[in-house]
This record gives sequence, structure tokens and C-alpha cells, in this order.
Amino acid sequence: MNKKMIVPLRKAKKIVEKLTGYKITVSNGGPTKSKKNKSKLNLLIETELIETRDVILERNRQISTNTSKKYKINATFRREVDYTNYFEALEIRDNTILYESFHGKNMSCNPYAIFKQLIHDPQFSEFHHIWALNDLNNCPADFLGLTNVEFVTVNSDEYLRYLASCKYLINNTSFPPYFIKKEGQVYVNTWHGTPLKSLGKHMNGTLGQHKNLMRNFMQTDYIIAPNKFTAEKIIDSHDLRGIYQGRIAETGYPRVDLVINENKEIKEQLGCKKNKKVLLYAPTWRGEVGKVSGEINKIIADVKTLEDKVGNEYTILLKVHSLMQKYVKDKNLDLNIVPDYVDSNELLSIVDLLITDYSSIFFDFLKTKKPIIFYAYDQLKYKKERGFYLDLNDMPGPICRDIFEVIEGISVADNYTELYKEKIDNCINTFSSLEDGKSTKRVIDIIFNNEESYTYKISDNKTNILIYCGGFLNNGVTTSAINLMNNIDYEKYNVMVADKANFDEESSKNFNKLNENVKKYYRIGSMNVLLNEVDKQNYLFKYGAEQYYRNGPKNYLDEEIINMYRREFKRMFGNSKFDIVIDFSGYVKFWTILFAANNINKKIIFQHNEMMEEYEKVVADNYKHKENLNVIFPVYNYFDFVVSVAEHTRNKNFRELEHLVVNADEKMVYVHNSINYKYVLDSLLLRDTVKIGNREYYIKNNSVDNDIVNIQGQLVPDKSVYNFVTMGRMSPEKDQKKLIQAFAEYYERNEKIELYIIGTGELKSELIDLIKSYELQDKIHLVGQLDNPFPLIQDCDCFVLPSNHEGQPMVLLECLILNKPIMATDIPGNRSVLENGYGEIVENTVDGLVRGMEKLINEKPKFKVFDYEKYNIEAMEMFYKYINV
Repeated sequence: MNKKMIVPLRKAKKIVEKLTGYKITVSNGGPTKSKKNKSKLNLLIETELIETRDVILERNRQISTNTSKKYKINATFRREVDYTNYFEALEIRDNTILYESFHGKNMSCNPYAIFKQLIHDPQFSEFHHIWALNDLNNCPADFLGLTNVEFVTVNSDEYLRYLASCKYLINNTSFPPYFIKKEGQVYVNTWHGTPLKSLGKHMNGTLGQHKNLMRNFMQTDYIIAPNKFTAEKIIDSHDLRGIYQGRIAETGYPRVDLVINENKEIKEQLGCKKNKKVLLYAPTWRGEVGKVSGEINKIIADVKTLEDKVGNEYTILLKVHSLMQKYVKDKNLDLNIVPDYVDSNELLSIVDLLITDYSSIFFDFLKTKKPIIFYAYDQLKYKKERGFYLDLNDMPGPICRDIFEVIEGISVADNYTELYKEKIDNCINTFSSLEDGKSTKRVIDIIFNNEESYTYKISDNKTNILIYCGGFLNNGVTTSAINLMNNIDYEKYNVMVADKANFDEESSKNFNKLNENVKKYYRIGSMNVLLNEVDKQNYLFKYGAEQYYRNGPKNYLDEEIINMYRREFKRMFGNSKFDIVIDFSGYVKFWTILFAANNINKKIIFQHNEMMEEYEKVVADNYKHKENLNVIFPVYNYFDFVVSVAEHTRNKNFRELEHLVVNADEKMVYVHNSINYKYVLDSLLLRDTVKIGNREYYIKNNSVDNDIVNIQGQLVPDKSVYNFVTMGRMSPEKDQKKLIQAFAEYYERNEKIELYIIGTGELKSELIDLIKSYELQDKIHLVGQLDNPFPLIQDCDCFVLPSNHEGQPMVLLECLILNKPIMATDIPGNRSVLENGYGEIVENTVDGLVRGMEKLINEKPKFKVFDYEKYNIEAMEMFYKYINV
């Protein structure tokens, strides 16, 4: 190994710039306030530059112009690349700790309590402490001059290097989406309070809003909890049970140690008079960034009322969100606002009476048994918007709706312990029994002395399955996935469904249909990459199957691509344990490669259609799937099984793709889609109609506004005519165009027919024009997407599926559950469902559909009754066969 080159910082900067060709920003570790605050452990200097030089040169030797340009102009991409370089190149630095509270807002909470004890402990005198702190004005002055304490700004170059190399990482919220805990690092997430308000997936509001926090928890070695209640809520609200491989530590909260020990210096700093008690008003943040004036105006008015009514007895302190604090300062308002550099728990040590609402701050104050008043003027609104775990009525203190009720509560504060003794004792026993002033010591023993007597694991003996389902669009893959999730045995399996970070109305509605036992993961952030890996991936995506023929199946994904996707898997899922990964979609190359490249015991990929037909599918003059499938087909070799959803579909896929799959005869298998017959049958009971005149309508939406009823409805089929119905996305393979042409031709012979088309899609405008050209707008009804299509299907006489290719159509299985007559084109997927007498199979032409319509109406053929219970048992047995091999 080459010797380290210890060089001046500016010289090191020039060396690295010369090696990489990119400009490097260097400072003394972030925001600077004191000349004494200089880094004693600048990781760029300490890096073995000679050793990393050759690596950097090799990585960047042939970087494409486009990739280089993106690095130079895209700050987010550049940060991800820089972090990845540090992650790969820097060694872990022992005796270094990176602390972060509230994304760098201040030095506070549990990380601050841990730091404060370590900094004064001789046992840790050799440790170097790095604080992520965006504004040094929020740092207590005592720590600015210490040579073993350094400050960096979140997302700065120094921050990236420390994040990639510090041995210990302590955070009370979350590190950025690009963060990955590398092997050898110890990540401790302390969280920041006992939750009165709901957390994670339990919160009302945007789907997946907790995604980066969940991702962070999955990276950690320890999650610190003040009590059993908090531990359980964190675990279950972030779907960690059975998946998470770290340890839960129920220790009490280090920050509460700071409450128990009074800090008289803070009392002096804040100008609290000795002859007055201290009252703290600490409201929860309710505003939006850039919109704080309305909320702060109420707070200002309330504080002035408090000053007027009880100011002679109390020094009134206001602790507000930093955005509110800035607003008040800008307005030069005369309020005693606690600066951000004052830790909330050290502040509580001097408080005699606390006014709050839904903030967890009151749990920290409980142990003092001093008065707490809950000023919950918007309780019902807040409950609706956020949600609560606990009933505020069970908390120890009066619940006030306006400021005058608060003042009344203050007037009887001397009787607080007597009035609320039972509730105080119950809350302390439930939430604060571990708060004995030694919580910080327990946490330090866990982190640095491997003490595990306070910790436990939440893994279990179940098999863990990670599955990607394909985006949850309105299609058969989504229906099949939802059904599978409803049929899996959760006594034996933990199932996590991973998908995108942001859902539109369509996909979020479908995602929310997943079984409540499913653990839901939302991908956030982009891949962490090296520049040479970007070019490697671009090359793979450009040439796809051609590269397979050049390199062969074993070398199709080269080492750089595999390392890149293994790093991404670790970024997403940390150290979480998965026994099986299933690419249930089979259409998205990112997820296919992600699962293929990683070392998982069992890997399965599904084929929901005739894949070469999908490969050639054209929509709006563009190949819809060719770019993805050109990459995906050769990746089949990295999976244990390639699963079609029907035997005939498997046989066709085998014939057309076996040349790309080694051992295709063993690897390419089939498993029938499972069904949810109870859901289908129950949906019929939800038939809701209204009669207007002599016609009946399904009610789609209804509302009442100022005593006026607004109803959106869909016409119920006229029983005096023969009604055909079809359902599916309006895309080429479903070929509703062919059905409309057949209907128009048969209508010339028989006008007592109508057609209902359920669904929407890219060909909708074309189909509307076609219907108009036949002047059949009154006979062919485009009903759009229906949340519950089954009443309409049941009220029609025959279901028609005119598809050109399918895997195993879910809609046909659903119609069989309804015992509905079916006519479908003669393609492998349809044949796999209807052969042996379950429906009418017709030639895949306009003439074939016309003849089928005539036969259904005139001959009224009888079809076999579908045993859906037996079918479903067999389908799940087929599924278990391949995941349990």
C-alpha cells in the first residue's frame, strides 16, 4: 500500500481537480464563526491520494461528453456523484461522530444530549465531533472554540465526506435520500418524541409522505425509544416488523436527562427575573413554508393577552418554529422568543408551567409533575388533517379552546397535582417510567460498549418477500397483484411491496387497495452513481439484447452495473432481510436489474402477456415496450424462474424467447393468477341506482351543496335489447376498434343490440371518432373507468374480449365468477381461461366477432360453471411451489 500523502488543503484541492477534471469546493468544514473552528480531521487531506488517484483516473478516462456536461450543470446529480465517490473511496474514521438534529436546524434533542455527555467524558477525549449545523448562530457559544468539534452545512462537500466516513452517525430525523450506511458505520436514530400525533403510514394526507424516514430507519443499527408505546408506533407506522434487522433500544430519552437537571445559565440568558415563575408557550407548527402570517398573528395576540393577564406573576417565553421566529424578528415585535440555539429540554428545566397543544414536548415535561395546559383550539381540525394515537382527554391537564380558558387554567395551577393526580401517574407509568436521569448513559453504553440488555430485535421466522407490482395503473397486472396480496398466507410470509415515490389519483387509489398486512415501501431519491457507471448503463440501455449476443448471458450485466445496482438496493433497503424478490411487473428495466443484480436466495420475474407481441406493440407511432424489453429479456438469466400466468402463454413465450434464456425448459414456467371472488361478489351488493323518468342510472358520484343534490350517473342497460360489454385499457392489444367494427356490422342485421365499453386509455379519441363515423353514439356507450364495474357487467347479457394478445385476462376470471356468458378471441391467454367449455372462443377477426355475436343471441349456448374456490386454491399452490423450492 502506498503511504499517505499529507498535504496542505489547497494543494490537495488542486491535485484532485487535476485528476478529475472537475472543480472542487473546499472550506474549513462548513459555516465559520470563529477562527479557532478549524478542522482537525479534514478527510480529503487524510485520504490516500496516491491510492485513489489511479481509481479516479480509470473511472473518468472515457466519460462521455453528455455525462460530463450533466455533472457540471446539474447540482443534484453532482452531489450524488460526489457522495458516491466518497462512499466508495474513503475509509471509515474511527473515533468520529456525525450528529444531526432536524436536518441541521440546531444542536438539540437527543443527539445534543448524547454529545454533551460525551464531550465532557474523559473516556471519549480522543473523539472528534462533527455537527451538521446550517447556521452557527444556532450553536451555543461554549462549543464554538473547541478544537475537537467541527461544523458542516447539510449537503456541503464536507458534509458528504463526513457522512460517507464517520464511524458513528447520530440523527433524530433522517439523513438525505442519497445517504447509505456503509459496512462498519454505526447509525443510531433517536427520533424526537413520544407520538401523540400519528406517524408514518398512519398519518392522514399524502401517500408515502414518510418515505425517506422509513428508508432511514431501515438503514439504522439502533432505533432509540423512550418507552414501549413509542417503539411500537415507530415500528408499525413504518412497516419495520419482521423486515428490520437492527435493534430497538428502549432506554428512556437522553434529552429528558436535560430536563431533570436545571440549567440556571439559560434562565439568566433569557432574562428571567428571580421573583417570577417561568411560563413557556410551545405551540405545534401548523403553517406552510411562505405562509406563516395567519398562524403567527393568532400566537402574537394570545401571548399579548397572557402578558396582560398573568405577566406580573410569570415570565412568558414563546418557543416557535424557526420560520415563525424569523417572521416575528422581521416585524420587530416585542415578544420574548426563545432563540433556536437554546435546546428545548434544557429550556424545560427552568419552566414552571407549560402551555402546548399536540407537541410531544409535554411528555418530556411529565416527570417534573409541574402544570401542563393543553391549548387545543383546533383539535377537531388537527385530528382530521393529521390524526392522533391518544385521546387528549386522557392527558394530564385542562383542554382549553380559547386563550381565556387558558388563563383560567393558569389561575388554578397551584392545585394541578391534586386535580390531575391520577392522569399524571398513569401517563408517567406509561410514557416516562424509564426517565431516571440515566438514559444518556444507557444509550452511550449501547453505542460504544455493545451493551444490549436494553435492546431487542423485531425480526421473526417468517419468509420475507419483496415485490414490485408495476406502478398500480388500471390494468390486469394491478388486479392480479392486489388479488395475490389478498391470498398470501401472512402467518408464513412478510410481504413488502416497493414502488415509486409519488402516486397520481389512479395509482394511489389502486395502491390503497392492497391488503392491510402488506408492508409498503416508496422509493425516494435517485441512484447514487459514479460517472463511468452512468456511461456503462447508457451503453446497456442502448444495445440491450445485442450486448447479450456479444458477451453471453453470464457477462450481460458487467461488474460496474452489478455494483451500481447493489449499491442502490442498499440505499433503498439498508440491511433489511429479504429471502425472495419478485418482479411481478416484468416491464420496467430499473426494477428488473435491481432485483437481478442482488444476492437474494430466490428471484422470480413474471410474464403477464405474450412478450414478443408486447415487444412489437406500437402506440402513437412509437414502440411502447421495446426499449425496456430489449434490456429485460436477457436479464431473465439472473432469475431462478420466469413465470407466465397461463400454460398457453408460457408455451408461446418459450418458443419465442428460449434462445435468450439458458435452461429455458426448466426456468420458464407458469402460475395462474389468483382471484378475489369474495370482492367480486360483494361488489354486486353495492349496486346503487336512481330512477329519473323511465330510465335507471348507476350513481357514480353524489354530493349535497346548499340543499341541492348533485348526482353523476351512468345509464343502466336497457333490458329490452341485448347488451354486450367489454372492459380494458384502450390500447392496441385490447383492440376495442375491432369490436366496434364488428358491432357496427352486426347492427345492420339486428338493431336490438347495444355495447358498453368500460375503461380509458391512449386510443380513446380514435375510438370516439370511429363510433361517430358509424353514427352509433346512442348504441355504443363509453362509460370510462369505473371503481366498481361489476353491477354493469352483471346487468349486461354477454362479456366480449376482442384482444389480440393477453397473458391470462383477469377480467375473464371475474366474469366467470359472475357466471356471465363470455365471448373472446382465439389467442393463447383467452384460450387458457375459456377452453373446455367455459366460454365462446371465436376467430380473432371482425367476422369472427360478428359470427360470435349472432351465435350468442340466437343459440344462447350454455357454458360450464366455474368453481372459483377450487381454482383459487390451485393457483396459490402453484405460486407457493416456486417460491418454496
